[in-house]
Amino acid sequence: MTTSALTTTVFDAILASLQAAGAYHKDDAVPPAAILWPDEKREWERLVPRLRMVLPHFLVFGPYDQANRTGPAIWLRCVLAGKVPDIPVGRIGNPSEERRIANPSYDPVPILYLPGVSRATLRATEECPNDLKPLAELQYRGVFWSQQNGKDWTVTAFLQTNHGGLQLKITRDNATTDSIRRALEQLVDVRVAELQAKAAAGELNATYFDSLVSDDLVDDLLSWLADPKGSRDRWETNRWEILASRCIADYGFDPARDGELVGAEKLGLQEKAVWKTAWKRYAVAPLRYAGLLELLRKARPTPKPGDLFASQQVEFWPQDNEAEEATLRDALMEIANVGRIGNPSDEERIGNPSYFSVAEARKKLVELDKSHAQRREWVWAKLNRSPLAQAVQHLATLAEVTQTALTGATTADMVEAYVGQAFQPDKAQTVRLESLTYYAGWRADAAVLDALAAVTQPPDREAVTGAIKHVYAPWLRDAAELFQERVKQQPLPSRDTPRLAKVSVGTCVLFADGLRFDVGQKLLAALEAKLGKIQSQHQFVALPSVTPTAKPAVSPVASKIIGSEAGEEFCPCVDSGGKDLTPDRFRKLLENEGYQVLAAADTGNPTGRGWTEFGNLDSTGHQEGCGLAHRIAELIGNLVYRVESLLAAGWREVRIVTDHGWLLLPGGLPKTDLPKYLTATRWRRCAVVKESADVDLPCFPWFWADKVRIACPPGIDLFMAGEEYSHGGLSLQECVVPQLTVLAGAQPAASAKIESVKWVGLRCRVKIAGQFDGCKADLRDKAADPTTSALRDPAVILPPGATLAKAVGSDGNVALVVLDDTREGSATTLVLLDAAGNVIDKNLVTVGGP
Repeated sequence: MTTSALTTTVFDAILASLQAAGAYHKDDAVPPAAILWPDEKREWERLVPRLRMVLPHFLVFGPYDQANRTGPAIWLRCVLAGKVPDIPVGRIGNPSEERRIANPSYDPVPILYLPGVSRATLRATEECPNDLKPLAELQYRGVFWSQQNGKDWTVTAFLQTNHGGLQLKITRDNATTDSIRRALEQLVDVRVAELQAKAAAGELNATYFDSLVSDDLVDDLLSWLADPKGSRDRWETNRWEILASRCIADYGFDPARDGELVGAEKLGLQEKAVWKTAWKRYAVAPLRYAGLLELLRKARPTPKPGDLFASQQVEFWPQDNEAEEATLRDALMEIANVGRIGNPSDEERIGNPSYFSVAEARKKLVELDKSHAQRREWVWAKLNRSPLAQAVQHLATLAEVTQTALTGATTADMVEAYVGQAFQPDKAQTVRLESLTYYAGWRADAAVLDALAAVTQPPDREAVTGAIKHVYAPWLRDAAELFQERVKQQPLPSRDTPRLAKVSVGTCVLFADGLRFDVGQKLLAALEAKLGKIQSQHQFVALPSVTPTAKPAVSPVASKIIGSEAGEEFCPCVDSGGKDLTPDRFRKLLENEGYQVLAAADTGNPTGRGWTEFGNLDSTGHQEGCGLAHRIAELIGNLVYRVESLLAAGWREVRIVTDHGWLLLPGGLPKTDLPKYLTATRWRRCAVVKESADVDLPCFPWFWADKVRIACPPGIDLFMAGEEYSHGGLSLQECVVPQLTVLAGAQPAASAKIESVKWVGLRCRVKIAGQFDGCKADLRDKAADPTTSALRDPAVILPPGATLAKAVGSDGNVALVVLDDTREGSATTLVLLDAAGNVIDKNLVTVGGP
């Protein structure tokens, strides 16, 4: 497995394996039409509701049920062909630009689950059942999720198999196999690390897997409510009888007589303490009880007029959360629909009382965040049912940053205001702007990406992108225009200033195209979390900020490159011979200077010097525009993996460099006219101006030849309209980029992890794995706030700065005792802290167990 077994659950491993099955190289292959998942014995069928909830591109072969993305073969073919508008997962080959715009969720390869069908049945085309034949040809255009030997995945095989499975040693007998099948829904929540430890001790047998089928009443009650028929079919008779009798005695509810709808109503109303305990358990792991969401929707009682109690119960019903989302969407749309760059005149304000100036829009976003912040703590947020509540916190950050203009008396002052002091990665998610004593303009760019990444549905995207454009565009435009003025007075460093310091033996230079400064900060945080302290700095790019110009400038062979007189396509020449710098000639220059040029998967010889190119951030931005926001986490993860692989191969240093940043604005960047006849080369954000031409635009010399004059549009404009993503001009976002240096042997900021948790009454016994010297553990309602510790005496107020966290013993064990017995059954967070008090691992737990 490529993901960390310390944090990965079996369910995570299944999702990762499915994703890997559909992987393909975009440069030399078309995407698979579908991932086929045959399951002849229906072993995986109980995971369907959970998979359906987390995978919007998950389809099921069976009786027609469009709401659950289930249907017969011919209907599934229509879905895959993109002919069912309400299910936007269809794809054949590469999507057109029009189709991508209409359907930004297009890229995931659809997964087609085939219960009761074997791979052999599909392959036997002639004998294939008629109702399955329309899917048979997908075996040639799609891929199977199957074992390396071609057999279908069974649950036991996935746990045991060395190639593609979890490689666990399991007792081989029928009793263990049957136990695994019975425990599947509980098993998928178990961390792989726990299973590996059990396997090493020879304990992965029927007894262990049976122990996962808890006889816990609360879990049984919630499981039955989520899937009444399926639960009873799986349970032995005595288990159902015990649940029914205990519910009558403890919950005032007879499951057999009252049914699941009455039970769900009581769960939502929580009129008894036992129902509150059940709700807290549900809130800890709602995906485990996937069917409860729709049952609660049906069970919500109609509030009586004047019922104040009912009005306070909105947290517990999904439709009330959806109503809050709709209210927030309307508020954002109000900002988006009436928003404009600039402030309204008095006449405009009188004619349209709802008109939001930019300042008023920013204030409104902060207010909306405060109003909806609590919903991020509701169970519906964990089920991805509160995307706007998630997005509005980033919109509020955007509003707070952009309320201060990005200015400076000099170019250096503006760069300092933009770069600011980057967050420490362990605190980046917990510190709010109002507590900061410095300004960092890049945080506005990061907030835009985070807000866009939070939403996927068209109405939500429309609301969020409209609000972004209203408050972000004027700030971005004003900063770019001022930066262009400052650069006119104080030009950026010429080629006399090297963009890359001397490269020592044992160093591999990793080029990442289009690593904007804010994305570089996210990469920095991800690297430091795994590899320890990383050296970081910022620098100016070569102008214009396009790859043909700026990539050679940041390479170790920049001194071997010159510019041509024409500057066509912004491409320089090889100094020796004056030929255009093609990719082959660039590679040859590197090799002549003693550099190994490594392919994306190669690690080379770490005793020399290396150059490697990795990642597709820039090409993704050009292809998808604002859709890039959804790819950032994946792109950063890939870069981290590449750095780790180079260090593991023996490189002493990995230096990450980039060529340029970029502008991104939902709805498209504005346009400025520049007649083509005045230019020798014209791109969207830069143009080579003919010697005889007179243009009233910001101009600067080409990095590779001072005599070549480059013009760029004013502010954030383009010479060609219609693009959300572009670069090549003069703005801080395009011209100031990060450079990171990763040294081998650095200690991670934290390598300790929570291995296991066991409750005995109100005592929580925790086992810590890894390097845990100096670490402490605590139970907190808010992970980053020590004053919310569940270990405190309820009668005592914890003073600011104090902590009740307990030190981890030399054997890796620590015991935490909850003093308040009324907390039993409530949800809280087990946190692991490093010596500095930073949270390095956390688990949601229920006080008292399980």
